Amino acid sequence: MSRRRTRAGVVAAFLSMLFGVTMLVAPSAQAAPAGRVDAGVPLSSVVYGTGCTYPVTVPVNSSGWVEFWEVKPGLPARFIGRDLPSGALASVTWVPRRIGDKYLYAVQNGKASQPTLVKVRQGYGSNGTCFAF
Repeated sequence: MSRRRTRAGVVAAFLSMLFGVTMLVAPSAQAAPAGRVDAGVPLSSVVYGTGCTYPVTVPVNSSGWVEFWEVKPGLPARFIGRDLPSGALASVTWVPRRIGDKYLYAVQNGKASQPTLVKVRQGYGSNGTCFAF
């Protein structure tokens, strides 16, 4: 009888492990953003300007609020805004506040997109026209 229990325990442990691995590689019921955050092409085409406004979008394949974040390595993330997707896209307006290289990312259903590197420099301009150097 002891041998049967041991065999049953080994089989149960194996099936449990197999189920756990399957859950790790199976697609999740709650999807993450379907791509990287896109801040558009800045007018200067290389850098974004402080005080300038940019439409920030991310493709999604799930419903639910999408939060947009900006983070500079070594500092806490800064909340940009949130949006309920319209179709397969969520978007907010981003206004960079500080100079430096940072990352933009989106979070939906608790899952984050891949980060997008953006370079922010001093912005100059007004009335929708903004340059950064």
